[in-house]
Amino acid sequence: MSLYKFANASIGVGNYAGEAARPYVAAAILSADTIANNYVSVMQNVHSQAQLRKFSGVSIAAQTCTFTPGASNELTLESVTLTTSPLQVNEQVCNKDLRATWEGMQMNGQNSPAPADFTTYVAQYVAAKTAEAIEINLWGGNFDPTDSSLTGGGILGSSFDGLWHHIVDAQASLGYDAEVAGAFTADADATTGILTHLQDVVNNAPSEIQSDANAVIYLSRKSLFLLQRAMAGTAIENVYGTPSNTSSAAAYSPTFVGEARPLTYMGFPIVAASGCPNDTVLFCNPNMVYFGTDLLTDHINASILNLRDVTGDDVTRVIMQFSGGTQIVDAGSMAVARRTS
Repeated sequence: MSLYKFANASIGVGNYAGEAARPYVAAAILSADTIANNYVSVMQNVHSQAQLRKFSGVSIAAQTCTFTPGASNELTLESVTLTTSPLQVNEQVCNKDLRATWEGMQMNGQNSPAPADFTTYVAQYVAAKTAEAIEINLWGGNFDPTDSSLTGGGILGSSFDGLWHHIVDAQASLGYDAEVAGAFTADADATTGILTHLQDVVNNAPSEIQSDANAVIYLSRKSLFLLQRAMAGTAIENVYGTPSNTSSAAAYSPTFVGEARPLTYMGFPIVAASGCPNDTVLFCNPNMVYFGTDLLTDHINASILNLRDVTGDDVTRVIMQFSGGTQIVDAGSMAVARRTS
């Protein structure tokens, strides 16, 4: 987890580049939900491109006195390119709009969550919004979750290609790909039900994914909510018989959807990152999905400009320049379900 947090990213008015800009830019990038919680693999020193490599084909044989490579299962090295896109943040914030909130926080004394310096508070405010945008683009950049298209009005973000963009691009090579008609539902028995999609993905995934102790299931938070409702309804049916109206909220017991429920399915952990698109399921090892940025290079910049004493405008401008991009390592080591209509 990053050492750079909103709470300790203290930046005054001025222009910063490279190492000097890192505390602020890092707070904006590495605080995105998926990155902060290590839900995917992250490379912080990518300048334009990086090669992601996968070794395969290790074999074991009876011991001999000579070196004999495994003829039927030779070690191979495959690679794929992660390309980052140059990004910028140009934000102008009216000091008046934020000052009342900041001053109110200061009244909390030692319990204040806001920094003592107002300029730093504005910078952290913009950084938090930037982290939200990074999270959305990381998963759904140039991807429409309503039909799995890579263009169109329903795109979640368009700053760079997200992981689901690359997954759809590689659909012919996916280990398992279920194309689903219609949005996911909480109906445990319907073909559109979240339980049906999860079962299909896990049951039909390649054996290398099923046997991977580190494999996880990625869902949106809405899909996780539907899953909990579906499991609650199924549990009641098993105990009391089929409810008279399974579509009614009364058919679901809150006993089965509390915080104590483990976030697993068939023994595999469930990850519900805030940026995961609705109506999608991804089953793979986190080492198969990457986010790259140039945070550890000298190519990042940040500027904090309070114009009140310069032009008389009571505004603060926040400027950042960095890069970001995603890539999947091996589509054959992934199993997915996605809405296509």
